[in-house]
Amino acid sequence: MQITKVSTTLITVPFARTELWAWGTREGMTSAVIEVETDAGITGLGESVVGFGPNPAAVVALVDSMAELVIGRDPRHIEALTARVLGEGGWHYFRNLYGLVWAGIEMACWDILGKSHGASVVDLLGGPLRESVPAMFYVWGSTDIDAMAEYAREGVQRGFRTFYVKVGIDEERDVEVVRRMRATIGPGHRLRADANEAWTPGTAVRICRKLAPFDLEFIEQPTTLYDLDAMGHVRRHGGIPVAANQSAWGNFRILELVKKGACDVLLTDPHQEGGILAFKKTAAIAESAGLPIVCHSFGPSSIVMNASLAVACSTPNFLLANQAYQDLVQEDYATPAVSYEGGRMARPSGPGLGVELDRRVLDRYAAIFREQGYAAANANAEAERMTFPNQ
Repeated sequence: MQITKVSTTLITVPFARTELWAWGTREGMTSAVIEVETDAGITGLGESVVGFGPNPAAVVALVDSMAELVIGRDPRHIEALTARVLGEGGWHYFRNLYGLVWAGIEMACWDILGKSHGASVVDLLGGPLRESVPAMFYVWGSTDIDAMAEYAREGVQRGFRTFYVKVGIDEERDVEVVRRMRATIGPGHRLRADANEAWTPGTAVRICRKLAPFDLEFIEQPTTLYDLDAMGHVRRHGGIPVAANQSAWGNFRILELVKKGACDVLLTDPHQEGGILAFKKTAAIAESAGLPIVCHSFGPSSIVMNASLAVACSTPNFLLANQAYQDLVQEDYATPAVSYEGGRMARPSGPGLGVELDRRVLDRYAAIFREQGYAAANANAEAERMTFPNQ
């Protein structure tokens, strides 16, 4: 079997509500849907991240560049294809951006591999350890804390056990949000908060000490991704377990996090690691270190969610609730769409990733991209606040 074509469809997916986070607000996301075609008539689906990349044109150019290295080769030889792109393609030296792009092609190759054998990717990764994994409930960031509390109540009613909020926006607001969330969901549910690199080490320790009475499961990425010692400082002095996400970008960084004792939990995904296979390998590093790992997600597509769930359902140390944002989109462009009602997500049943494109929805989102352009994750960031790290 040989790859004959790699095509990219740029889409902008509108959110059901405006999202507020440490870097501003966003009302949608731009993504790149990848289709890998073969001479056997099997097409694999994947997705590359655009919203956190340089811009859509750059991502498409990088997809095309990587495609040149794999066209004419067997899509089922995933380890060899990855080595070719990292080596001959020169991407070993630019791994963060490489992962965002290559993961889309690589997950499409896993989809082809599964379809060619009539097996799910879960089965190809060693088989299921569990039939489903817990999902967190994202209480979207807003200046209206009453609305956030009401939405959190809905999450409790829908059966979720773990709740997630964005902080790093304003200190008084952050403390009040966490206080209100704990009062709303009660002591029997888990609560986690994500600062998205917003604080210096000293600020992080001060705010974490204010948040400690509200029994957070963890504070996610309190300081800049580049300073692992800062993460360790917050872990030792803040009084709250620390989770690394941006700092966990790639297996080499994860190894350093482990060696420095800089986190209690790891959050990562196929895009940060460079594909499904790399994600599985990274989980093994965490398992050896005795650390739980959580599926991070750049967006709510069922293509990406099933790629992550294939790893989570076949790997021992996915013990905590995983990120999911299904409520953020009005309609998924893959079917069947992942469901997390009741606070759990079922393992993909295949073949391959177990989803197909809904061309009607995909075409609508492609039209929105053509009409409205690029929806970048940081488009509405306030420049005066975006020092690195924030003061």
